[in-house]
Amino acid sequence: MLSDRDYMREEDNGMRFSWTVMLLIALVVVFVAEAIAETYLSLPLQEYGALSNRVWRSGWVWQLVTFQFLHGSFAHLFFNGLGVWMFGRPIEAAFGGRRMMGLWMAGGLVGGLLQLGISAAFPDVFSPSVVGASAGLMTFLAIFCRLEPDARILLALIVPVPARFLFYFSVGVAVFFIVVPSRDGVAHAAHLGGLLFGWFWVQAGYHRGEGLWDRLSEGWHRWNQQRQTSRPASRAAVGQIIKPSFRSDSAPTPAKELSNAEFMAREVDPILDKIARDGISSLTEAERQTLEAARKKVTRR
Repeated sequence: MLSDRDYMREEDNGMRFSWTVMLLIALVVVFVAEAIAETYLSLPLQEYGALSNRVWRSGWVWQLVTFQFLHGSFAHLFFNGLGVWMFGRPIEAAFGGRRMMGLWMAGGLVGGLLQLGISAAFPDVFSPSVVGASAGLMTFLAIFCRLEPDARILLALIVPVPARFLFYFSVGVAVFFIVVPSRDGVAHAAHLGGLLFGWFWVQAGYHRGEGLWDRLSEGWHRWNQQRQTSRPASRAAVGQIIKPSFRSDSAPTPAKELSNAEFMAREVDPILDKIARDGISSLTEAERQTLEAARKKVTRR
């Protein structure tokens, strides 16, 4: 969970460098450079840096990165910067500055690709030209809202709402304006891509240092354990041939009916395999009795 104590952790360690502040400075510097280049040099940087279908038509793949630093107006830059400041700081404090920057870039990349895909499918409705840091900002918002669902956030800087509400509200707005397109100039598909990436990052357990493969492996292991314990009899060891038995597991085969070697091979070895695989707590009462009989038999030798 994110908290003010987490946020102060780096300052307590004497680390005053802030990746969030550096990101904001970079956004401002690029905006100023963009204005100077267009005013005095007649060089429209957005023509080369804004996200467009030239990514796959002309191979301008750098646009997937550069569009995140460009903004269309001062108001556009101000509100995106305010959001980065609000949500970037706690994420940086909890996960580190480099990971925070990586999440912002990755969320922008996913959002940009989703915007390009939808604009390619519906070219008459959606514009592929996109600028702004909001896709990565939506990733920050999604991660914060998933990890701090009860935190209070000012909606439109006025109405306090729980963070979980803000997440669902943001997803709903993005989906609505994708289904019912508007000419508001907002890249709703890019926002949705950033939100979904942030949600997936938490859902897959990456915020705990886990990966999707770890989660899938853990789920498979649990399912396999339940399947094994629900079977009426222990599975034979690999490569070991055992004749089928139709007796109940409620009582072990008496040791005197078998020779020592047969008793160990048929009754004890599968139980030892089960202990090695699932632990001693997985044994049934009948299997415990069999082990006790084996212990007594070995002791008498």
